[in-house]
Amino acid sequence: MASASRRLLMKTYAAWIEADEAFRAAQRNLRGFFPGTQSHLSVQIGNRGSRVRQLYNARQRALEKLQLARRQALMEREARRGGARVHLLLVYAG
Repeated sequence: MASASRRLLMKTYAAWIEADEAFRAAQRNLRGFFPGTQSHLSVQIGNRGSRVRQLYNARQRALEKLQLARRQALMEREARRGGARVHLLLVYAG
């Protein structure tokens, strides 16, 4: 990967990790208010305008940016590989 695309990918990954941790911390805090109401299959994201919903939306935006940065980095890597490809023709005269 080019250094610019790699830096962008690492920056967006760090932003996603931060947003994910903030959302998970808010969920853990929420479980303290409503013990026993959350099963392992449900996710509480809150009503519109709530702090938990805002954190969930920020996490989703960070994930979308991470996916775009990853796609861009992979496209740049493929473009570089395509230009550096060498074709070798072997001729056997026997």
